[in-house]
Amino acid sequence: MPEQQTQSQTLTTVFSDVLQTLAFLFTDDEPLQPSAGDVWLETNIAYRGPVSGGLRLWCTRPFSQTLAANLLGIDQPEDLSDQQSEDAVKEFMNVVCGQYVTSAYGSDAVFCLTIPDVAMLSESPDTQDITSDETVRFSVDGNAVVLIHDKHDCENPAENSRGS
Repeated sequence: MPEQQTQSQTLTTVFSDVLQTLAFLFTDDEPLQPSAGDVWLETNIAYRGPVSGGLRLWCTRPFSQTLAANLLGIDQPEDLSDQQSEDAVKEFMNVVCGQYVTSAYGSDAVFCLTIPDVAMLSESPDTQDITSDETVRFSVDGNAVVLIHDKHDCENPAENSRGS
């Protein structure tokens, strides 16, 4: 990287670029406060290599439906099944993670990525409770989205990954 960026700058740039390129969606300048009653999903993906870590995405079901509709070229996001929208978020996070490790650690480093997993959260996450340089908040098409980078213990990366 020619210029040293903070973690949040790298996360913001990667997320925004992948969202724009892959799904033709754009982030808004001001992150939204979550709406009461929204169904939230959590998507996790981990990476192992010279360093280990993972990315966690909190998003609303409507965001996942819009993302899936744009990826699949469907006009009505409401017509998609929950499985289709969850698959779209997993594919999106796979691309985001791959771009992130390249941006953060260079193209010469080799990383193994886990298969992303998605779970519906039992309640809305407290998106304001996390204060870290490794957390970024977005508004995308009227939906609140949070991306979190988790650092893992590099001495035991196998304990920190799932399914690889």
